[in-house]
Amino acid sequence: MPAHRSIRHRRVRRKIHKDFELQLTSMMDILVIILVFLLKSYSTSTNSFSSVAGLQLPISKSQELPPDSLHLIVTPEAITFEDARVVEFLQTPDSLSSSQATYSFKPGDLTEGNMLIAALFDSLNKAREKAELLRQKSPARDEKGNPLPFDGILAIQADKRVKYDTLRKIMYTAGAAQFRTFRLLATRQDQ
Repeated sequence: MPAHRSIRHRRVRRKIHKDFELQLTSMMDILVIILVFLLKSYSTSTNSFSSVAGLQLPISKSQELPPDSLHLIVTPEAITFEDARVVEFLQTPDSLSSSQATYSFKPGDLTEGNMLIAALFDSLNKAREKAELLRQKSPARDEKGNPLPFDGILAIQADKRVKYDTLRKIMYTAGAAQFRTFRLLATRQDQ
C-alpha cells in the first residue's frame, strides 16, 4: 500500500506541473516598478564638466552639482570658452620648463586700461546674443508674456595656481558681456 500511495502522489504532482502557466501580469508589474525606479533615480544635465590634463582644481566639500551654464576653462596655456581656444597666454622659457605658469597676456589682448580681454569679450557677447535669440523664439514666457531674461551664468574652471589678477580680468570681461553669476568649479573631496 505505501508504494501505491507514492505512485498516486507522483501522478497528482505531475498534473499540477502540467497545468502551471507563467503569470505575465506579475512579471509586468515587476518590470514597471524597476522602470519607475530607474526613471526617478536618473538625473539629466546638459553640462559635462571634464578635467583638462595638467589642470589642478581647488578642492571643495560641497555636494552641489553646478547648474546648466556656459563653460570657461583657464589653463596655463590658454583660456578656452565652450571648447574653443579664445586667448593664448604668453609663454616664457621659464614657465615652459617649470611647473609655475605665468598667465601673461600677449600685447594687444587687453583693452580698457588692461582689464578687458577683447577676444574673450567677443566670444561671450556672441554666446549671449545666441542665448537671447533662442529665448525670444522659445515658448517659455514670464507672467507678463515676455521672453525669459538672460540668466548670465558662467562656470569657470580655473587652475588653482591662477593669480587673482588674471581671474579678476576674466570676471570683469564676463561682467561687461552681461554675465553676472560666476560658478567657480572645484574638485569634490571624498569624505
